[in-house]
Amino acid sequence: MTLFPVVMPVIEAKHKPSGKEKVDHLSWIAREALKVSAERSRVRLGGLLKDEKGVPCPVAGIYWSLSHKPKYVAAVVSKNKVGIDIEEMKPRAESLFARVASDEEWELKERSWDTFFRYWTAKEAILKVIEIGIGGLKICRITSVPDENHITLDYKGQFFLVEQLRYKNHIVSVLKDDNQIEWVVLSKS
Repeated sequence: MTLFPVVMPVIEAKHKPSGKEKVDHLSWIAREALKVSAERSRVRLGGLLKDEKGVPCPVAGIYWSLSHKPKYVAAVVSKNKVGIDIEEMKPRAESLFARVASDEEWELKERSWDTFFRYWTAKEAILKVIEIGIGGLKICRITSVPDENHITLDYKGQFFLVEQLRYKNHIVSVLKDDNQIEWVVLSKS
């Protein structure tokens, strides 16, 4: 199966939203990206609902995932459970290194902000697939970094392969496993 993860720039609102209004605006744009992924996948999405825990509910057997940041959103649909995450790569507090990965995981790849965000987004994508929150970050373990675009992870004996894309100082991670990935990157028009 081919997945079409979509990366889309955030279109500025007519006024500067904040709080819930800002999140709603970003969510709306991410859902527009989701429509593009569905069109490319030749599937039709109906109403997008979430369960009581905030986990996206499949629509007619189609799973979906989205992520948004102030400058870009990412979204994907799949016939199987799927997760996607996007982050802007900019330094944060050094203490986060220990929260995201163990010493053993840091031995797999150079400890840098690039690696930090690769690990972070890969884990977040998988936590969405297994439907648990950020509390599972330390249980989800990086097992290998085969190249600059892939990471393998283990969550309680279940293994996952994640594909990653870097774009304009952002990194996007999506569950790949046995799927082909065709990235769709849209620009402002």
